[in-house]
Amino acid sequence: MIKKLLTIFLITSICTCSSISVSAYTQQYVFDYENALSYDEVQELESTAQQIENEYGYCVMFCITDEETDENYAQNIYDTYTDNENGIIFVHDTESEMYHYYVTESAKSTFDFIKMQDAYDSNNSYFGGIEDYYAVAENLLSYDNTVIEDVNTDVYTTGDETDSSKNPVKTIILCIAVGMAMGFIIIFAIASKNKSVRMQTNATVYTRPGSFVVTGSYDNFLYKNLDKTPKPKQENKN
Repeated sequence: MIKKLLTIFLITSICTCSSISVSAYTQQYVFDYENALSYDEVQELESTAQQIENEYGYCVMFCITDEETDENYAQNIYDTYTDNENGIIFVHDTESEMYHYYVTESAKSTFDFIKMQDAYDSNNSYFGGIEDYYAVAENLLSYDNTVIEDVNTDVYTTGDETDSSKNPVKTIILCIAVGMAMGFIIIFAIASKNKSVRMQTNATVYTRPGSFVVTGSYDNFLYKNLDKTPKPKQENKN
């Protein structure tokens, strides 16, 4: 019984940890392929982008690269890293000093790319420019009153409301519940196929009467000990 409980606990723990790992995954918004930003700078910009998406429902990305790019390059990155139908990505090709961007159809009336590009160009550093880029994006979204339909929950939200489906606490709780349910289902499915038997004092219940017949027997002695005692000699009496 203890082994079964321990097995259930281990399976549940594995499923729970896997679920939490998946739910804790953070979507990427900033792509620094030229290593122009420090780790802390990237994390700060990622946090800003995450906050914008949670609050307004729009995904705002930025990419720095020295590869040859075009509008298709920007769209490929956007489609690869998010399924949000409301958003924009800005790509800075540092090799040719070209700018490309991709904006979803539903977000074209929201974002003013010229203002966002000017904000980026007005700063002398990559980090400062991207930070200003996000500031303009958030400013544009704060004035936008477009209602966004959440196709997953059939809930309509505006720019002033937070998308409940992106609440990390609810996501973690749901993943834990699913992990525990899967663990119990798996272990009980395995346990249902096992046959329980009672402990017996001998093995007679496991054999059929008359099925064991001894046809021959012999003894093997591994060791042989010989003790010799000298026979006492008789003395001749004259």
